[in-house]
Order: sequence, then structure tokens, then C-alpha cells
Amino acid sequence: MAEYNITALAIPLFLFFMLIEYAYLRLSGRDLHRFSDNIASLSMGICLLVSDALLKTFTFSVFIWAWSSYRLFDFGSASWVTWVVFFFGVDFCYYWFHRIAHTYNFLWGAHVGHHQSEEYNLTTALRQSAFQYAFSWVFYLPLAFLGCPPEVFLIQFMLLKAYQFWLHTQAIDRIPLMEGVFSTPSSHRVHHAKNPIYIDKNFGGTLVIWDRMFGSWQPEVAEHPCHYGTTTPLKTWNPVKANLQHWSMLFRDSLHTESWWDKVRLWFKPTGWRPEDRRRVSNKLQKTGVSNRPKFDPIVSSTTKLYCGVSFALLVLLVTMFIFLSPQLSARALAFGVLLILAGLVMISQFLEGKFQLRYVEVVRVPALLWFLAVLWTLPISTQVSQRLDVAQEASPTIELSEETTLSALPWLEKPAVLDGSTPAVQQVTWHPDRKQGQLEYTLRYELSSFPEHVANILSARSALEENSRLWLQEQL
Repeated sequence: MAEYNITALAIPLFLFFMLIEYAYLRLSGRDLHRFSDNIASLSMGICLLVSDALLKTFTFSVFIWAWSSYRLFDFGSASWVTWVVFFFGVDFCYYWFHRIAHTYNFLWGAHVGHHQSEEYNLTTALRQSAFQYAFSWVFYLPLAFLGCPPEVFLIQFMLLKAYQFWLHTQAIDRIPLMEGVFSTPSSHRVHHAKNPIYIDKNFGGTLVIWDRMFGSWQPEVAEHPCHYGTTTPLKTWNPVKANLQHWSMLFRDSLHTESWWDKVRLWFKPTGWRPEDRRRVSNKLQKTGVSNRPKFDPIVSSTTKLYCGVSFALLVLLVTMFIFLSPQLSARALAFGVLLILAGLVMISQFLEGKFQLRYVEVVRVPALLWFLAVLWTLPISTQVSQRLDVAQEASPTIELSEETTLSALPWLEKPAVLDGSTPAVQQVTWHPDRKQGQLEYTLRYELSSFPEHVANILSARSALEENSRLWLQEQL
């Protein structure tokens, strides 16, 4: 298992681009952001990131298992052909996951969260269902059977998701030469619009050639300006309710419909299908689309917004550290962190809706959050760099190692400035003899004790230590 989940390091980068977009739109005289809606979208993104941090090891392990055991072809990750073939392969699989997620009731419940915002800006890109990755990974397994190397799939998938981020903006108009071939902000605005003409169009991730091939293409039309959201309005900022909105409706329908057959099949019927006796109670159909309508926008005081803004900033800091360090945390710490994050998101959403009945919970939640922040900030982690060199059998090496156990005490080491000189370190050399040549394995274990050091280690310090130790080891031989 990886020592860190580096996905967390993208959070500050995403926030930076969101601020750039906000500033540009405001300077252009376009007010396309709402504070509460932005917080709600980012809250949904946090739920997804936490879910992904907990599920990623399992889902990627299944891909590796399928590739290792059942692949039909051998593609080398060093070949450009592999990267081109599976660029199209990953995008093709994404198209069909995305389209099917819009097509059937059960899967729509795992995707609808991405469409609930009544605004369209870069915060919408992070507004994703927490359960989406629990289902989407199945659609990529054919790539493993076809022989896509796991590292190629992982990089292609990350590039696909990164590409989709910039599509969620109204700051960019139609782009000549790209429209109709690549996904663009214009084509993706169509996908998010709830206008009847735009419903269930433009499912492409990086490319929209699949939409053109399979009949789901629709360009943006000036006579039909996009208005956003879902046919059934969410009417809450609460990310927990948002994630469960469609599934809760399906559950109520299955509970109250009289037909036992309908209780089962409604989960697998096309999106928007409901039993006849439930349609008579409330006719909510995603497929039809709706005209524009007033947006959900409860009025709260500036003081409330300030409190929620500060609370959310602390929560973002906690989430960044929690996700980054998640591979190192115990099951108890993971469970506590998830509960603390969800509690914070729910409390903030309640306040932004003008609901203060649970305000006394803050007396417990805020101190718990500050305590957990301090725990994660000072979490000690042991890590290591390793080197392996092939050496002729007759040149059996003898290397004298320093008995000192701090990085600063290693005379050969140019210690990275970002690490504390008193960082504990232990060296070890292991000789693996063979008939004709042996292998020398060198390991330097060292301990880090603060979040900034962990980040510095993954960004630059480890690579510097690897290079320094490699040069030293070669000198000894």
C-alpha cells in the first residue's frame, strides 16, 4: 500500500483555479457564483474524495488482479501504441459508464449528485456523488482483460478526470476546431442543462466522437440558453441528503407501491420510471426536462456566512491532511475522521439553510476538529528510500556504515533543506549473492513528524535522498 494518497495535493490546486475563475467573471461583470451553492458543491466533492480514499485500494486491486490473471494480450507500457490505444479505450469505457449512469434508475442515484447544482462553474466539477466510484470501476475491467497495464490505466484515468475539470465553466465560449471532436465547456454545458432539448446529451469525457457515433450529440444552441440543475430540484445544501436523494425516492416508491414486481424492477428500469400508483402521488420524471425556475437560495446573514466560511476552510485543511495520510491511519482513526468530516459538512449546510436547531453540537464538534487537526499535523511516519545495484559475484562488497542515526550525521548525504536535521535515520545494506553476480540492496529508513515534512518528502525530499544515496553507494563499489 502507498505511504501517502497524493490525490489530496490536487485540492489546493483546484481551489486556486476556482478563485481565478471567480475573479475573472466578477471583473467581467458576470456573477455566476453563489456562496452557499459553492460550499454545497465543494462539500459533495469532499464526500467523493473521502469515499475514493477508502475505496481506491480495493477497486484498483481488482483491476490489477484481472490484468495479472486473465489478460488476453500483452501491451508494454513503454510503447506509444499502448498509450494511444488505451487513451481511446479509457475514454470509450467512460462514455458508456456515463451514458448508462443516466439511463437506469439505480445508477442514476450514484451519479445524480453531479447534476444537482443550479449554477455552472468550476466548483461544479468537484460536485460528484460519493458512491460513483463504487460502481464506475466495473466498466473499466474490459481494459484489464484486453491487457492495459495498470500504470497506463491509472495515468490515463487521472488525465481524463483532470481534463474534465476545465469543462465546467461559462467563462469560455465555443472553441473553433475543437467543437464536435473534443469535449469543450460548450458541449459540456449542454450535458448539464435541464432544458428539454438538452436532456441526456453529450456524455463524452475527453472526446465527443462517441456521442456523434451513438446518437447522443447535441451542440449548444443560442436560442436555448442553458439552465442548470435536475428535473426534480434538490432544495437543500446538505451533501448527505444530496447523495441519497434519488435512492431515497426509489426506496419510498418500492416501500409504498402495491405491486411486488414493481418493488423490485423500478431499481433497474430506465431513469425516471415509477410505478403507476406512485406516479399518481407525485410525477417526477428526469427524462422530460423542465423550463427555467427560481433557484433554491435561502437568505442567511453575513455573520452566518462568515462562520460557515471559516468552518469550511478548517474542514478543507482537515480533509487535505486526512486524505493524504489515509494509508497510514488506523481503522478507528479513519472512522473518526469520516464522522468528523460529515458532521462538519452537515452542520455548515444546516446553518446556510437558516436552520440552527443543532447549533449546540458545535460545542463538541469544533474542539474535536481542532484536536484531530493537531493529531494529523504531528503524525509521525517512518518511510524509506531503497537502491538495488547488480555487482559481480567476485567483487563481494564490504561497506562500513555510520552508527549515527540522524540524517544530519551522515557525512556523505546532502540533506534536503526541507527536512529537519535531527530526523532519525537507520541505514542497512544487504548482499544477495548469486552464481555469476549478486545484488546489493541499500535501504535508508527515516522518520518524519509533521505534515509539511510529509508533503515535502513526497514532492522533492525523497527523490533527492534517492539520488544522493545512489551516488554514495556507487562510490563505495
